Amino acid sequence: MSVQGLRRIVRALREVPVLGPIVRAGDRLWWWRVIRRSHLVDPAFYAAQLGVRALPRDAAIVHYVSVGFRRGLSLNPLFDEIHAGGTLPEVFRVPALYAYLLSDRVTVQVHPLWDAVAFAREGTGDQPAALEDVWRRQDARILLAAPGASRQFTVVELRTEAIDAVRQWRRGRPFVSPTACAQSEVDLVRVVQRRDRGYARKLQQVSDLVADARVTATIALVDVDASQWLTAALLARMQPGIRLRSYPSDAIWSQVVADAVEAGAAPLVAALDARAVVSDQEFDELVGHAGAGVCVVPAHREANGTSCGVGIGWVGAVGGECIVLGDHPHEDVMRLGDQVEVPRPLGRSFIMPRPAARAAFDAARADDLSDIVWDGMPRCIALPTVAPVLDEPEHAFRRRRIDRARRVVRRDERDRIERILSEAGFSVRTWRLDQDAAVPTLAVRRRGASQQRWAIKICSPAGRRGEVWGDTHFAQGLAAALRRAGHIVVVDAFGAARRKTAYLDDVNVVVRGPYRIQPPDSGVNLEWIISHPDEITRAELEQFDRVFAASVPWAARAEQRWGIPVEPLLECTDTDKFTPRGLPRGDDIVFVGTARGIPRPSVVAPVRAGIDVKVYGPDWRPFVPASVITAESVANDELPALYERASIVLNDQWPAMRREGFIAMRPFDVVAVGGRVISEQVHGIEEIFQGAVVTYRDAEHLVELLRADPDTIFPGRRRLEEISESVRQEHSFDARAAVLAAAAEAVSPGIDRLDR
Repeated sequence: MSVQGLRRIVRALREVPVLGPIVRAGDRLWWWRVIRRSHLVDPAFYAAQLGVRALPRDAAIVHYVSVGFRRGLSLNPLFDEIHAGGTLPEVFRVPALYAYLLSDRVTVQVHPLWDAVAFAREGTGDQPAALEDVWRRQDARILLAAPGASRQFTVVELRTEAIDAVRQWRRGRPFVSPTACAQSEVDLVRVVQRRDRGYARKLQQVSDLVADARVTATIALVDVDASQWLTAALLARMQPGIRLRSYPSDAIWSQVVADAVEAGAAPLVAALDARAVVSDQEFDELVGHAGAGVCVVPAHREANGTSCGVGIGWVGAVGGECIVLGDHPHEDVMRLGDQVEVPRPLGRSFIMPRPAARAAFDAARADDLSDIVWDGMPRCIALPTVAPVLDEPEHAFRRRRIDRARRVVRRDERDRIERILSEAGFSVRTWRLDQDAAVPTLAVRRRGASQQRWAIKICSPAGRRGEVWGDTHFAQGLAAALRRAGHIVVVDAFGAARRKTAYLDDVNVVVRGPYRIQPPDSGVNLEWIISHPDEITRAELEQFDRVFAASVPWAARAEQRWGIPVEPLLECTDTDKFTPRGLPRGDDIVFVGTARGIPRPSVVAPVRAGIDVKVYGPDWRPFVPASVITAESVANDELPALYERASIVLNDQWPAMRREGFIAMRPFDVVAVGGRVISEQVHGIEEIFQGAVVTYRDAEHLVELLRADPDTIFPGRRRLEEISESVRQEHSFDARAAVLAAAAEAVSPGIDRLDR
């Protein structure tokens, strides 16, 4: 039996009622044994986190593997449990330190303020990784650094600082940087919440903003773990202009903001939602729109990518409040322009003058901006172009029920709401509020629309997590092509596939990836199957008006099997990005993609044979040496140049896709820029790419091809240019969009919907 098979059996046994507790106890015993042998345990530091004077080393390990790691406690002050755990396998089940000790340690960043990988690269010792090296040599000097701040410590000095800091965490006392804060333009409130795995990025951003002296910051740590507090405390001691405040789990958002308002002195006060990642550019845009008498807010998006709404208004005729453009795709909000004046703001991110902030939060027990009484307050401006996704789970604040209707008698704000909707291309269908929503939203209709409105629905999540999915970039390419054809286009992430505003769309295109997507009950429904054909059923296909598949043979077999027409429509390339730039070809053999939890043959076989492969993608540490992993990600905009410069790009497929003749998107992209591909055999791939893609039979054949001179197995430069041009002409998103548009018209002639 393979190791992977044995692991699957053990995982299953953990859930068995009788054997499960025994297996889990065995897990803890094994974790204790591995950690005990590491010599990285600091019992004095661990005791300080527990609030006790002393603790035996073995007792500290037992507590850590039993409950401590789940509380964010760490056995070593240089090992940040949450930050290090973010790149290690199974950290939601196993202690991060245990996972680290079993990993390729030289590639793990163990602390947000210490570049351990660079330290190890400098070769300061004979230990396998930087943490082991410095911990063995207590007099070793390490550099903690953040944007605009740095400080050198010996290990002994760091231990002293760390023990003092976690004792502060136990007491929950505020901390202010001992260095005087310079006068700034903006006081920023940045909330860090418990178990926020992106907190290090937020602290780095705060340090960067404070470094230019325009910003001072209060970092509000709400019910945080010890690792989070320690990193924030070290940063505050290094960087003037940063205050720390600790809050319990029942903290009220408005009180956190009010404390920061009273502590600062800058003319402007800003706050950022704990759940959102706001870039420096977006923050600068918020500041750029701020001024006297104005409260500026970003147009947040929900975790599913739909708009949280640009504002909230009182509708006296129906006796309630409504969110303007709530549950709409963000593309609808973007039609408002750079900024829009709203009746009252929404959310927990804002920037406003200090006097207004003091008045707004004085004695206010508000869950967010919509709870505050804004009569006589500054004008409220929303910025559609600043639209972070609230993609973190909410731990920081618990929402309370507030009867807004009784707080103040409001003037009817229908006129202002109607003006905003008109700018976005909508009018009010009825002034009946949708009471099913958490906060009522308004039913609208398209106003005088002559264009078709298309909704592309994909399996990717919204926000940062979805940016690394190929489905996201597939949808962006298709959307751009449909817009060039004159259509209005929105893109729905997986969680928004059946949003309540789907009735506004004329055509829905479900791009079927790893998950099944239920089509809406309105409009023309098209499905384009691009992967996971083994999971498709007849019942799924029957839900759509037309079905397409990125495989000629599978489309024919599915139609014959189920009696439902399935048309072949291969994947393609985005010619806006994947066009030759005349870059010189180099010698690199490149693979781009995730490991998928398996030793993918197109990478593992060449590496084992000693061939130099440059891998770009996550989750490869269990399968290849660290030296092979060039980067754990590569931006989509950088792929065209990477492919064009590469000597060869490697490609393989999901087994089910290969068997069923589904050709992935990568060969289309590579050949479109004039690149060369070696790929697993897939039905039709050699005919489509006319020699620019060479296929291999097995691992031995792949290694043989890679050891050969590439110029002997691929066509010459002139012929490759001709093939590239052919792919861009015949297999572009524009060509595919034309097929989909014709299908939609055939299903519903004259599909344009006026006043829908």
